[in-house]
Amino acid sequence: MSRPGRAPLSVLFYLKSLLPAADWLRHYERRYLTADVIAGIVTAMLLVPQGVAFALLAGLPPQAGLYASIVGPLVYGLFGTSRTLSVGPVSVAAIMVASALSASGLSGDYGHNALVLAAECAAIFFVLAAFRLGWLVNLLSHPVLSGFTAGAAVLIIFSQIPQLAGYKGPKEIHGWHSYWEIIGGLPQMAPATSAIGLSSAIGLLLLGKPFARWLGKQHLPEVAATALAKSAPLLIVVAASLAVIALGLGETVSRVGAIPGGMPSLTTAFWSSPDWFRLFPSALAIALVGYVESMAIAKALASRRRERMNANQELLALGAANVAGALFGAMPVAGGFSRTMVNYAAGARTQLASMITACLVGLALLAFSSWFAAIPKTALAAIIIVAVAPLVNWREFLNVWQYDRSDGAVFLLTAVAVLLLGIEEGIVLGVALSMALFVWRAGHPHIAEVGRVPDTQHYRNLKRHIVETWPGLRIFRVDESLTFVNATKTRDHLVDAAINGPGVHHVVLLCTAVNHIDSSALEMLESVAKDLRDVGATFHLAEVKGPVMDHLRKAGLIEHLAPGKVFFRIDDAVAACASEGSSVVCCPP
Repeated sequence: MSRPGRAPLSVLFYLKSLLPAADWLRHYERRYLTADVIAGIVTAMLLVPQGVAFALLAGLPPQAGLYASIVGPLVYGLFGTSRTLSVGPVSVAAIMVASALSASGLSGDYGHNALVLAAECAAIFFVLAAFRLGWLVNLLSHPVLSGFTAGAAVLIIFSQIPQLAGYKGPKEIHGWHSYWEIIGGLPQMAPATSAIGLSSAIGLLLLGKPFARWLGKQHLPEVAATALAKSAPLLIVVAASLAVIALGLGETVSRVGAIPGGMPSLTTAFWSSPDWFRLFPSALAIALVGYVESMAIAKALASRRRERMNANQELLALGAANVAGALFGAMPVAGGFSRTMVNYAAGARTQLASMITACLVGLALLAFSSWFAAIPKTALAAIIIVAVAPLVNWREFLNVWQYDRSDGAVFLLTAVAVLLLGIEEGIVLGVALSMALFVWRAGHPHIAEVGRVPDTQHYRNLKRHIVETWPGLRIFRVDESLTFVNATKTRDHLVDAAINGPGVHHVVLLCTAVNHIDSSALEMLESVAKDLRDVGATFHLAEVKGPVMDHLRKAGLIEHLAPGKVFFRIDDAVAACASEGSSVVCCPP
């Protein structure tokens, strides 16, 4: 017989797991409200111009970005586990959408295909969540993701230069000739357009960190200073629009044009697009990059407040936000880095802040849609360029290069591939290079000959430390799991040590770093034992981990080692195998 009240409790638990908003709303504190309202207002001032700008960057009508700025935050606010992540249109996804929609061979409507991408992104998120495959994003290693981001940022900047300067550039950027075409077109720049665009860019830069530092010296409340500093894009858009009107440049400076007023309406017309299969690879790339970007910033901020996140629930939340976007005419959405930081810095405590942001964007669309028509596109290009310029972080590349040349090469080659081959091709090449590097490293494990540090029980690399060694005994430590990738190299190293070493009677493999031994490596160990017996030496193992030892016993390796043994401690192996006397090896200076 069930206990009274169990059913309601189980329903509450289900709602809490499916709709995290049910949890934070139930525990919402009145003191959070002011912070959430202010953060919602501040983020809306940034999101309105960004939504228009990123839609144009994707080659879509402005309302696609504004709809994404409404639907995305509202739906994510219900399903997401991050309290501060700001979901909506993002620059990297926008340029990936533009690249996907401009590909040859597509026959469907451009706008409908953008909704297809959003729907496919949603389906990918749902599948990943259903099979708990969020770990697949780990294939995008840090060098790959950083190189991709840097390359995409440079590509975005070049794509906006013609818009900023008022001349016609290439329809899509593909190969070096596209960049030279953009640079070669600079003499054709329109004076009025380029003047407004450059002024907008300079204004954004001055109203960025310098303005924020100045505000900090005025003893203003932190929230007020943040609001003023982050409203720069909105102020620049308003100023540029007024300048175009006041100077009578409406006929010479390209503007956004009319935007349909009112809230987004439900649409299913994109279901009939014939390009679903052609767009899927692009949607997969957009979804993976969007998820990685969203999780990176969300996890970083959650750790600051000691909040918990559910990676699987995040997949569901982003899937729900994108499917809602597809149904209401929005472009694909993800968590935006800069916007989330603004939301967090403005004091957001819960997703109510993002919902307030969405409502304010909707209010702007309802009441001020006619005003958007006067926005000069060159000002939006300036907003995009200034927003993505920090993503070209070459200092990070230098740090990666100095730490590991191979990782630095992956970073650089991924960035170059994005610039020359395209967005999706660059990601694929970067992942392929990263995986190839991983396999190469696994196939070339570090194998060190070790000895005992005098008067201790510690064994260290004799090329690095002053250690004791013993005649007739050589001890090796392999710093990698033993698999088919490195089995041959490990075998050659161990056998050569016995054959080439004078008077070697015992070879011990120290397995402290071995977490797994596959069947190929098992066969290799049996072969090593036999080969060493043939030359009069005995092969032993030491300090094998429990789970690995269980597999070795089942496979009968203990019998194949005989007369070799498996020692619990390396000291036991030395006591059993070492000849009388020892020598001290000094490491080279």
